[in-house]
Amino acid sequence: MGRRVLLLLVVAAALLGAPVPALAAPAETPAELGKVKESIDALAEQRSAPTAVSAWWVDVTSRSVVLALNTTPRDARDSGWVDEARAVDPAVRVIDGVAAPTPRADPPVYDVVGGDAIRITGRRCSVGFSATAASGAQRLVTAGHCTQRGGEVAGANNVPIGPVRSSVFDRTGDWSVVDVGPGWRATPSVAAEGSSTRSITGTATAPVGAAVCRSGSTTGWRCGTVTAVDVTANYAAGPVQGLVLTTACSEGGDSGGPFVSGSSALGVLSGGTGDCTTAGGTSLYQPIDEVLRAEGLALAS
Repeated sequence: MGRRVLLLLVVAAALLGAPVPALAAPAETPAELGKVKESIDALAEQRSAPTAVSAWWVDVTSRSVVLALNTTPRDARDSGWVDEARAVDPAVRVIDGVAAPTPRADPPVYDVVGGDAIRITGRRCSVGFSATAASGAQRLVTAGHCTQRGGEVAGANNVPIGPVRSSVFDRTGDWSVVDVGPGWRATPSVAAEGSSTRSITGTATAPVGAAVCRSGSTTGWRCGTVTAVDVTANYAAGPVQGLVLTTACSEGGDSGGPFVSGSSALGVLSGGTGDCTTAGGTSLYQPIDEVLRAEGLALAS
């Protein structure tokens, strides 16, 4: 029975000459106050406390249980919960203007690494290289045929990386630039042999006969040699000029992954023939220097 009701009974009893009921004494000792707090704990377990409530605790000095509220706007449900908590015992004291606490763990930051999987509009491709714009904004480069429909790109962990900024898949080339947003860190690394990574320090142009390696989210680290340059690939969607043909194998999902020579970036995987199960597979890559010039980017360092 609430204290207000008891007060009304006292007044009525006095008017009628009836015995006056004793008022329930508010909790005062630490043990009594602790039980009041436990009652509010139980209420919060039954019906979650609204975001308008910041915290509650025993204040021995004022012999009360403090129910602290913040400035979050309150609706009828919030007010009802607060009223119910206040009615637990006269010792409950409501105070306003107490900021809601937040956990202090650092939010996770994931690395953008060449060769790792990315997902967009239901398809999987691979990161090529991390880059930066003149403004310092982080970007990643991948294949344009992966991102033709635009949209939000996510990592292999399904955490959003950022939207597609530009996408080219036509006669002029096959590349795409994706914004790298909060929670991700552009790195100069590409996935290499086993679980190792290789740091990329610049770009290079590979002539016919040069040894090259590539990384992708399907077949991992694969190597071969350059067999032709300035190749026009006649894809079903139309011809793409200026590609480099290699004997490094690749498969679906590897698109966009990095081609490297030592610590130098060469390009991003565009397409190929065959697979990595049988001998004779080939791969074509889009030279990276053309991408960086066209998009006004520099490789991440």
